[in-house]
Amino acid sequence: MSDHPLSGIVIAGGRSRRLGTDKRRLRLWGDQGPHLLGHAVDLLKPLCVETIVVMNDGAAWSDLPARIVADEEPGSGALGGLISGLQAMHTPAALVIAADMPLIEPALLSALAHWPFVGDVLAPTDPGAPGSPQPLLAIYRQSALDPLRRAFAAGERRLQVVLTTLRWVDPGPELWQQFDPECRSLVNINTPADLVTVSRWLKKS
Repeated sequence: MSDHPLSGIVIAGGRSRRLGTDKRRLRLWGDQGPHLLGHAVDLLKPLCVETIVVMNDGAAWSDLPARIVADEEPGSGALGGLISGLQAMHTPAALVIAADMPLIEPALLSALAHWPFVGDVLAPTDPGAPGSPQPLLAIYRQSALDPLRRAFAAGERRLQVVLTTLRWVDPGPELWQQFDPECRSLVNINTPADLVTVSRWLKKS
């Protein structure tokens, strides 16, 4: 658990068009293992006092051990989902991840949850793309909510672009070096090729 209470937010509103099946229900750890969305919820639970999942088909997930919140504006992308999640949280800050990142290292999440920073957002940068923060592997404080709303109202939908206009803090390369040298946590599933790649990684684990 973090030194300060955190909500956990899973952004799970993607339509899986390129994959051709609902990736949230993939059981990458075998038939007896969790589905992808359940795995994301499980990652957050040890670190957070509440877990929120933002999706628009909550009725189909009644057994999910999390509070389900609908997008206020369906189809508004990750930015709209993030705003909906932050509005619903009961804590001063939230640890936010996407539902389709099966290789997130628990130790890296824990490090983020305990990382001291002054600002609105703590978001690591992809080592292969300097200056590009990872908006769905991040800590957001309540202070980020109003700027996010204003950007959304102005028509912006690119969450990564909006994030760079906030008081954004990058924990730096030491985060990756210490907790995830291969940057597996950044891998997500969008296409059949991504699924093959992830399956290979998991077999090595």
